[in-house]
Amino acid sequence: MALPPWTVELLRRGVADLARQVTDNDTAASLKEQASKLVEELPKTAREKVDTILRQAEESTRPIKDVWQSGVLWGGGTVSLTPTRLINASGRLLDPRGSGVGIPAESLAAAVPHLAGDASHVENVNSRLCEQIAATITRRCNEGASESRTLSAIVTNSLDASLGLIATLGKRGGSLNVPRCCAVPLDTVVQTSSQDSKPSQRDELLVERLRRFGCGNVREFGRVDGSDRWDDVHFAKQSGRRGGPPRHGQHGEHGGDKHRGARLQVLVRLAAKGDTGQIPGSQRENWIDVVVMPVGSIYSTGNEIATDSVVDQLRAGADIVVLAGGVLAGTPELGLIVGNEDVMERLVENPRHDLVVAPAALTAIVASSVAVQSLGRSPLGQLMGVSEENLQDRATRLATQLAGFDAVQSTRVTAASASIGIAPGSDCTSQADDAIPSRQVVVTLDASKAADVVARNLADAPTGLLCGVAGNEIVIDLRWVSPEQQAQIGEIVGRGL
Repeated sequence: MALPPWTVELLRRGVADLARQVTDNDTAASLKEQASKLVEELPKTAREKVDTILRQAEESTRPIKDVWQSGVLWGGGTVSLTPTRLINASGRLLDPRGSGVGIPAESLAAAVPHLAGDASHVENVNSRLCEQIAATITRRCNEGASESRTLSAIVTNSLDASLGLIATLGKRGGSLNVPRCCAVPLDTVVQTSSQDSKPSQRDELLVERLRRFGCGNVREFGRVDGSDRWDDVHFAKQSGRRGGPPRHGQHGEHGGDKHRGARLQVLVRLAAKGDTGQIPGSQRENWIDVVVMPVGSIYSTGNEIATDSVVDQLRAGADIVVLAGGVLAGTPELGLIVGNEDVMERLVENPRHDLVVAPAALTAIVASSVAVQSLGRSPLGQLMGVSEENLQDRATRLATQLAGFDAVQSTRVTAASASIGIAPGSDCTSQADDAIPSRQVVVTLDASKAADVVARNLADAPTGLLCGVAGNEIVIDLRWVSPEQQAQIGEIVGRGL
């Protein structure tokens, strides 16, 4: 008896999906055991087909899993400056030292063919990967929408590279207009370490960064509290300075007739959670609305994480969204620009475009991650989906384990909140909303051990453990720690004591 083709295909996809998510040996063994039991219950012909599918799925993911599990990527090898692997038990996702949350293994695997050196050259690979990114996000944006829209995407080397490209929209008679309420240092929005930036750039505001790129006029408007940011008078006044869209004989950035009538006034603003304001309808045809997200996700996270998303902003009417890559985006720390085709075309045709686009390997990672997340799967999503009951059980077991060390006086479980870690004063989210249920194991150390010294030792271990310090106690928060990572904590703490 043979299985119908559609059944075989479903099995193939399901098993391949599970295999891609396996990153530890115990889970792999459990998956194989369950699959074997399933196979034993099938007729011989079907059993042979499923067995073949299992072997193919295992072989396709084994290289990435083997290297990942062996720790070869983290050992330094011929390169001495390889970063250490982190377990983030600080309770703050956007810890300056690292989030401890990885990119999906299948997304990393998508980059391998482009890095291997012996792969064939694919014509226009970068633009085709960006088309895949745009198509996936377009489908999500158009779900339930009364009017469909077509989007384009660009992956750049960094947020600054994206802003440099956006700045070109203000050339040739146009201007970039930034609300004064967006006067927030971009680096502090995501709480980056002061060591990561040059002193002259660390505290730069959005408007200062745009001016640094030297493309056209950059001006600020409105009140600092943002209460008047959507007032018609601001937009009408600036549009009147240029008489609205270009007249006959005036052109956009490239000259010729192609961009005649292009919008010259550009609103560049930071994303603000819950802000539903829009450019007044009477001025909409004169303006391009650009939203900058120094921290955020690609798809809506609902009420689980109080940050905005690219899809949310596009649905709210933004022409272009500029996202900084990172753990919330599920991508490396790159730049992603998504927006309406007509405006994006101007960016692609600009000479600066070729200087700022990311290499094909990194673009492939972003394309894969966007596709994976569209199916509701991501490492961060899995951590957010862990229930309080599960965290309580895990914390209780870890507390019992750590209490066995001689240098530990006692342990207890607490229920303080974890956080994303948005900096105070930023407009990306409400601080009151940046509280996520969690559990902590508080370890009281012997008087001979200084908690701050122990915490530094744990962070500097071959596999670093980030934790909090309170008096002579170290605090291990489990919200951003996977079960596989938790299995290593006992050994790390034992060595650190």
